Amino acid sequence: MKSSLRIFILALLASLLLHVAMLGSGLLPESTIALPPDQALRKIDVKMQALQLEQATPPATPTARLLPGGPARAVSGHKAKRHHDASAAHAKAEQAPAAEQAAETEDASQPLAEQANSHQPGAASAPATAHAAKADKTEPHEHTVDASAPAATVADRPAGYLTPLTAQHRFPAQAQLGYQTFYNNAMVGSGGLDWQHGPNSYTLEIRFNPVIGGKRRYLSQGRLNQHGLQPDSLQAWVGHEAKESARFDWAAGTLHFGDQGDKEVALRAGAQDVFSLAFQLGLKGGQLGSAPLQITTGKKVYEYPMTPSGETDYDTGSGKIRVIVFRAKGEDDITEFWLAPDFANLPVRISRTDKSKRVELRAVLINIDGTEQWRLPARPMTRNNR
Repeated sequence: MKSSLRIFILALLASLLLHVAMLGSGLLPESTIALPPDQALRKIDVKMQALQLEQATPPATPTARLLPGGPARAVSGHKAKRHHDASAAHAKAEQAPAAEQAAETEDASQPLAEQANSHQPGAASAPATAHAAKADKTEPHEHTVDASAPAATVADRPAGYLTPLTAQHRFPAQAQLGYQTFYNNAMVGSGGLDWQHGPNSYTLEIRFNPVIGGKRRYLSQGRLNQHGLQPDSLQAWVGHEAKESARFDWAAGTLHFGDQGDKEVALRAGAQDVFSLAFQLGLKGGQLGSAPLQITTGKKVYEYPMTPSGETDYDTGSGKIRVIVFRAKGEDDITEFWLAPDFANLPVRISRTDKSKRVELRAVLINIDGTEQWRLPARPMTRNNR
């Protein structure tokens, strides 16, 4: 009994010293996402749009708006149309090349090519660089999905909701999201996501940067066609060491996966890796059908339907973002994607829960086609923030 108590006290002291060291060293970020209890999902009232695979012209002024307090006022259809036409003409007349970023973003939002060079041997960074070059030359995609009717207007929304400067009706050619990583509700580091697509291909990189332990990196690459994303490969690394992977052999109809890539199953139509799935949902407006979908993490292969579970709010502590929640329940785990219709259906929260743990990514930065649409404002790190 005394031995157990001694071990507990030592662990408590070690945890205290670690937190003091991080506060003094600047390892913790300037701002953190508060963790209010999850709200019950509501009936879905907002229509999630299917988006076109084209490169939208980025707005000249990077910003995000927080709707002011007070009741929202309805705008008549005639006035709204005149305002839209005038704004479009004004933007076209004064459009100029976007200014360079005033300061480099944190590691969680660094460009894909730079991250690939710093975290991966040359054999893997070459494909990422090649895909990045393709994305720079993006042309309108020949297989596009017609956008559905626009989502509810700003005037229709309650006060206190974050919206981008301009309505996002096209799927981004480039997007960078910065995240904070949580493990069982404790913040353990940062993360980042880089998305780029060219005329017929895409590259998606996800990074986990824990305060303690090795950095994790995932690279999903594949093609784009009339069905959306068709992944070719998923590779994971811890530091520079290659870990689990998946290879989609569409010609042979075989999905190879595992730590050594030595396992295989029959490849099903519409199969996705666990990261490309979020972007396939965003591109298709969440309409992937009700049939079970084949999904791989690189380590395992699952089959379950992916349909919207409900609507809720992603509460950043500095404003809310409307989201549609997609929840997939496996035999012993649950995967959730919180997609934001106002921000091009991008995933602002990703979580994976099993019997022993819950790992989450919560967005603190959204950059669409080179324009910073939203960043969590910095605030002092005090005990009152929690």
